[in-house]
Amino acid sequence: LTAAGGGGGGGAGSSDESSSSAEAASSEQPSNPSSSGKKGRKSKKGDRAPLTIPEQAPRPFKGIRNMSRIERILDGSEPQAFKRLTLARFSCKEFEKKAIPDEVLNQVLGLTLRAPTAFNIQPYKVLMVTDDLLKLRLTGGMMDSNKDKILKAGATAIFLADKDPLQLVPKLERIKPEELQSEIPRYIRFFGEKINSPKEWALKNTMIAVSFYLLAATSLGLATAPMEGFNEDVILKILGIPEGRYTIPLVIPTGYPAGTGKFTKRLPPAEVFYFNSLDEPASNVRAITDSSLVE
Repeated sequence: LTAAGGGGGGGAGSSDESSSSAEAASSEQPSNPSSSGKKGRKSKKGDRAPLTIPEQAPRPFKGIRNMSRIERILDGSEPQAFKRLTLARFSCKEFEKKAIPDEVLNQVLGLTLRAPTAFNIQPYKVLMVTDDLLKLRLTGGMMDSNKDKILKAGATAIFLADKDPLQLVPKLERIKPEELQSEIPRYIRFFGEKINSPKEWALKNTMIAVSFYLLAATSLGLATAPMEGFNEDVILKILGIPEGRYTIPLVIPTGYPAGTGKFTKRLPPAEVFYFNSLDEPASNVRAITDSSLVE
C-alpha cells in the first residue's frame, strides 16, 4: 500500500486533486461586496454567504507494513469479547453424550497452536481421544470421580510435555530462519538443562498451550474439565506413549455441558496481584463478575 495510490476514493493520496478542485470551486464563487468595503445589498431571506473551505494538509498515512500485529488485526471489540470468554469458561462437572464435529475440534486445535513457547520450540503434543473404546480403556487410569467425564465428553485432550525436545530440531529447522537454525540446540540445552530440568521446562511451555486450548474451546461453545486425577504411568501405557520422553500435566475432557455451570469466586485481587514488591498489593484491581457484562 502507498500513500498516493489511486484506490480508495477520498483517501490521503488524493490531496492534490482535492485542493485543485477546491481552487477551481473558489474561483467560480461570486465575490462578497461587503468584504471589499463596498456597500453590499441587503440579503434576502434564504441568502447565504459563500462558503470558503480552507485547504487542509493531507493526513499522514500509516502503511499497513508499519503497523504492529495488534494494530492490523484488532478492531476494538476484543476487550468485551474476551471478558465474555473468560466468564463463560468453567470447569464442567457433567457432559452430554454427544460427538463434537471435526471442524469444531480442528478450529480449537488450530487456535491452540498459536500459544507461545520459548524460542518457538513447541515442546508438547496434544493427543485427542474420540474413540469410545479407547475412552473406556482410558478410564482404567482415572480416579473414579473422573471416569464419567471421559466416557461422556465428545473428546479428551491428553497434553504431553516433551522432556527431550532436542529430537524436535530437524522439524524446527523447517520453520526457523537459516541464521537461527544453529542456535536451536544450544538454546534448548541452556534453558532445558541448565536453568530448568528438561521436565520443568517442558511443563512450563505446555501449560501456556493448555490455557489457549481452554479458551479456544470455550469460544467455540465447548465446555472443558482440566483434570490431574489420573495415574500417568497407566495412561501412557494405554496410549502407547514412550514414558521416558513425555509427561502428562493435564487431561482435559471436552464437549457439550449437561448442566448450567456456575460462577466460582476467586481470592480478592489485592491478595494475588502486587506492584514492585509483595508489600504493595494492587488495591485498585477489580474482579470481573457476570454483572460486569451489563456495566
